[in-house]
Amino acid sequence: MDATHAIETPANSVGAVSILRVIADDLEPVFKALNLQPLTIGQIRLASLLGLDDALIARFNQSSLLVMPHGGIGITRAISQAFTELGIELAQENDPQSVYPEAQDIHEARMLQALAIAQSPIAVDLLLDQPTRWRSAPNSDSVADSSVLIRLLNPPLVVAVGRANIGKSSLVNALAGASIAMVSDLAGTTRDHVGVMLDLSGLAVRWVDTPGIDEQVAVGEELHLAGPVISSADLVLHAIDHEDPTGEIDPRLAPLVGSSTPVLRAGVRSDKGPAASLVDCSCSSHTGEGIETLATTIKNRLIPPQALADPRPWRFWDS
Repeated sequence: MDATHAIETPANSVGAVSILRVIADDLEPVFKALNLQPLTIGQIRLASLLGLDDALIARFNQSSLLVMPHGGIGITRAISQAFTELGIELAQENDPQSVYPEAQDIHEARMLQALAIAQSPIAVDLLLDQPTRWRSAPNSDSVADSSVLIRLLNPPLVVAVGRANIGKSSLVNALAGASIAMVSDLAGTTRDHVGVMLDLSGLAVRWVDTPGIDEQVAVGEELHLAGPVISSADLVLHAIDHEDPTGEIDPRLAPLVGSSTPVLRAGVRSDKGPAASLVDCSCSSHTGEGIETLATTIKNRLIPPQALADPRPWRFWDS
């Protein structure tokens, strides 16, 4: 069968729905292989898909079909595998214009491809404007800083460090607006990484809450767990409170922080008193004071406002 498919939503992320696009010059064999009634252009139908899931099936042009099942990782992978077994191969390197034949040109096709995977809300307007920018300066050597803006498509890693029982788990709950991390009055409650995707003022980040380290808990396991993730961080958030005598990152953790990795010093539990040392911003998970400011500060450290405001085109594709 002369047909391919592409997964247009992040393949390793859970969502309400996932989107798979089937591309073929002739879709009739595809409908037969999937045991679906043919759709005319503009039709959308709910159908059982290969006994794996109920999915919305939509056809908006002559040569492609959108398949939208539930957005579980397992479901998406199972459907993709079933397509491959039926001869509808997974396109490893997609030509954007073949995936998005409705696009006016390569610039719009690349934009649509990037828009499908962008997880940061603040990426939308910037991506929508890219076709116009590239058409105005298609051969320009002057482009915006891709090393920073790529974080709009690939969420950066923020790693929280600090002493045990300082409120890092409460902080991530406050930033998320939901209870997603264990909270307890017992030191060392977070004994493994607590990872979550957070929306911080429009920027999606991968947040990892590392185990707290102090003299009340054994440090061997904590250092072993924290080392690789701290070394990979795009930003380290150092949580400090009013009881912290030095305001410094534990000397056992400090060498793990990359020399070029920014460190944001956040005063936490400000409702109990100001941090004992100079911090970049203060907040209280209990009252909510300063939480939005902290979210914005993290976003601005990772993607400075001047980068978002740069009027030049941005090379947001891989090749």
